[in-house]
Amino acid sequence: MAIQLLLLVLGTYVFIMAQRHVLWKVPLLFVGLLSWFLFRDKIKYPIVWIVPLMFLFIDLIFSYIWMANHHFMLVFMVLAVIFYTYHKRRDILQKNIQILLVVVILASVVQKLESSQFMSGEFYYYMINRGTLFSFFINFFSESLEVTKSNYELLKTLHNTDPNMGKSVVMKDVIPNLGKISIVYAWLTVIMEFSVAILLLLKPKSALTHILFSIMILGILCARFETAFMALLAICGIILCKNQKLRLLFTMIVIGCVTLIVTKIGYH
Repeated sequence: MAIQLLLLVLGTYVFIMAQRHVLWKVPLLFVGLLSWFLFRDKIKYPIVWIVPLMFLFIDLIFSYIWMANHHFMLVFMVLAVIFYTYHKRRDILQKNIQILLVVVILASVVQKLESSQFMSGEFYYYMINRGTLFSFFINFFSESLEVTKSNYELLKTLHNTDPNMGKSVVMKDVIPNLGKISIVYAWLTVIMEFSVAILLLLKPKSALTHILFSIMILGILCARFETAFMALLAICGIILCKNQKLRLLFTMIVIGCVTLIVTKIGYH
């Protein structure tokens, strides 16, 4: 099931990104489709995976700086699946996904620890007051929504001024004591991600590991619809987890994320 879900996410992502660098993608897609229809029963190469992978490589070559983190993760996941089509060993696939997942989460932790703006709570303070984080919940509270709109207008006015004038603005807090809450939330984020990474490294199939992993994913989605990235993390959970209820939860997360991506509510 996990491989089919990965193919669904891959196809959705490639379709959305297909309008970029069409000079290279059109002939590649033509040759790939033609090969699949004419020779799918005669060749051993997994064309259905190789062609989208080439699309991902094209985007990396021409837009390397602008590619999101999950683009790189998707490349490595597809490579792992392509290798799996040859060696047919699920334990190797699981080990590759485990290592990839641990590296991705630990890299996120290191990146946060190296950022003084994140660890001081400034990042969360700015993003929440601007309405970028937890916007789904803020929309239910009219007063908080008005504050975020006011802050947005203040920042918009500031951006239109000459930076040499040294002007600044003071944003209103969406909720009381947001500064202190942002600091606590920043540290809790790092602690949670680090704990999940260590558990995935030491006990990749434990139910407790995947309970915390699913909580981390859902927590991120509540803050912001990072749907493509969270869908990939959930697919990794399906590959590693043995508990059927947790696998079902991860599956629901993937389907939900794909739905939000297709409807352009979530980020691709």
